[in-house]
Amino acid sequence: MINIDTNIIVRLFLADDENQYKKAKDIFNQNCNFFISSFVLLEFVWVLKTKKYSRKEIYNAVSTLIELSNITIGQKDLVVKALYLYKKGNADFSDYMIFEDGICNGFTEFKTFDKTLSKEIKQ
Repeated sequence: MINIDTNIIVRLFLADDENQYKKAKDIFNQNCNFFISSFVLLEFVWVLKTKKYSRKEIYNAVSTLIELSNITIGQKDLVVKALYLYKKGNADFSDYMIFEDGICNGFTEFKTFDKTLSKEIKQ
């Protein structure tokens, strides 16, 4: 199993550096399993957002990674729940990850100054 860093996924997705894109492609063409941390996905979403990708494009990119059979996602249940909220909401993916992390750890009350997130979770 190979643990994948954010920059590998970013180069593969953006294909903005031909040399690194080829190396990233070679890594994923190996016949093995991969691990992608939930923190890598947080960084990946942030990069795509800074590159002006739409919410739908970001959702589709992360969903594709989650659905691949040879990829294990860290905290997958949490990521899937946060991604669902991200798809239908307006807050940042990281905000949904933080919210869902608390829920997954038994904390049902959530406090934030983020008006968008606060309105969406209605607490």
